[in-house]
Amino acid sequence: MPQQARVLWATALLLLLAPAASLAQVASRKLANRGESPEVHSARRLSQAADGGDGGQERVSAAAAQLAAAIAQGEQRVPAAAADLARPVTPSGQIPPDLPSPPSPQPSTQFGAKEYSEVLEACYLFYEAQRSGRLPTDNRVAWRADAHVNDLVPGGWYDAGDYIKHALTVAKTATFLAWGAVDFQGGHERASQLQHARAAVKWAADYLRGCHLERGRCYVGLIGNPDIDHTFWGRPQDQPVGGTLRPVYSWNRTMAASDLLGTVAASLASASVLLRPVNATDADSYRDHAEQLYAWGASLQGMYSKSQPGYPWVYSCSRYHDKLMLAAGWLYRATGNASYLQAAHRHWRDAGGIYGTAGSVNPYVSWDSLYAPAAALLLNVGSSIGASAVPGRAEYASFFSDFSQIWVQATGSWGIVKTPKGLRLANWSKWGNLRYAANVAFTVLLRANQLPAGAPERASLLAFARSQVDYAMGSAGRSYVVGWGVNPPLRPHHAAASCPSPPASCSWAEFGSPAANPQVLRGALVGGPAGPGDDTYYDERDDYVTNEVAIDYNAGLTPALAGLLAMLA
Repeated sequence: MPQQARVLWATALLLLLAPAASLAQVASRKLANRGESPEVHSARRLSQAADGGDGGQERVSAAAAQLAAAIAQGEQRVPAAAADLARPVTPSGQIPPDLPSPPSPQPSTQFGAKEYSEVLEACYLFYEAQRSGRLPTDNRVAWRADAHVNDLVPGGWYDAGDYIKHALTVAKTATFLAWGAVDFQGGHERASQLQHARAAVKWAADYLRGCHLERGRCYVGLIGNPDIDHTFWGRPQDQPVGGTLRPVYSWNRTMAASDLLGTVAASLASASVLLRPVNATDADSYRDHAEQLYAWGASLQGMYSKSQPGYPWVYSCSRYHDKLMLAAGWLYRATGNASYLQAAHRHWRDAGGIYGTAGSVNPYVSWDSLYAPAAALLLNVGSSIGASAVPGRAEYASFFSDFSQIWVQATGSWGIVKTPKGLRLANWSKWGNLRYAANVAFTVLLRANQLPAGAPERASLLAFARSQVDYAMGSAGRSYVVGWGVNPPLRPHHAAASCPSPPASCSWAEFGSPAANPQVLRGALVGGPAGPGDDTYYDERDDYVTNEVAIDYNAGLTPALAGLLAMLA
């Protein structure tokens, strides 16, 4: 037995002496990490690994539970939680990975219009699989059923492999989908997906508008408590609610919520632009709600998670000026009111601009960091109406140039590095790395689309974006898109997809089963390699670090595919 294996199993035996945790407790920890900003999560995770800080006993108990399950099933490899505790921490504070079991290598591939069209179609099917509430008559996901129809605000999307509904991630996702359908309409038409893009955005926008209650005096940000939600594994329609309504977390006009409200305002404004040609009534309504929510967020500034007593930690942001900046940019596109361009620059300057303090303006693209997409939006507005009409355009251009080179070159600036097979990731990140790469791919395509056809910068950005999308689709040897390509994920961490068809029961037994998911969650992008190399992904249902899916994970990939279809011959 190799020395590393002896160390891991010795550690594992010690873990058995710790109090056992239920499978539900194991699962309940995942969203605490997924719902933090990347910077906050990585700092906390490394600190815990190094000195056994906050949450250490819970980690030990969770590892013991996973180990017990592995032994019962005759597993030969130590589960991730136990192995992670056994790894040393290097002087730099990084946790070395355990030895992987890599997939069989495949020749590198560059995909084309046919493949991009197929995956774009699959992405919209994934969003249909995430629908909550009463499903429409044209539902295309046969294994889904009506669920949580009695929520205070029905509808919307389930966040990930669980059943909470968070307006922040719904809004960020829907903004990117609407944006891709507006700016890359030709790509959607080429793949015959424009109607599905509009349907997805309308489904989300109707929910986000519905969360604006009491004549505009209240906004519902979260439905479902993650701690309660994660004690259940099964179909959404079978989840016990414990009453007529799931827990609701809302904000009133005396509470700051700039990050939440700014993201929702951007989403509703972008939906207004997308849907105006086919539904002017809804477009007007989305725009009006967007203006009201933006005004609230801009006038009473602060972060939503800090103003709500008892808020359950999930998706707590580290900043809010970026969300207000993006919202102002989209409100300009929805209204033509130039005061929103001035407001966007004010939010940029309030954050410190290109010289902002660390952790403020940064080159990451996620639900918690939207400066680069906001800059791309405002630069493209300048391309349409004239650079001089956009306050701060030169600053945005300088920042965006730095941002794109940080990701294209991947030399370690801001922690951005390149794996041997080409995936860009942050060296502090383990969760959802394909999501970050796809978000950046979409963002640079937005800018490339406004550059002259023969410009070297356009070619460079296009090639980079294509490389990251191709990686997700399988150019490095395996697909990370469920239901598509070579060796795709078979066991994504997704409760509903793990359940057999009714009337068969579904419970925590399915969570622990090594079998492939009975239902194919077609189009879902898994988190992907944890790094630092390419072969740090495991197709295991309990590996929520690399094998969970989320609406946010597909948010960049979907419009990036449309961008490639629009820009490539």
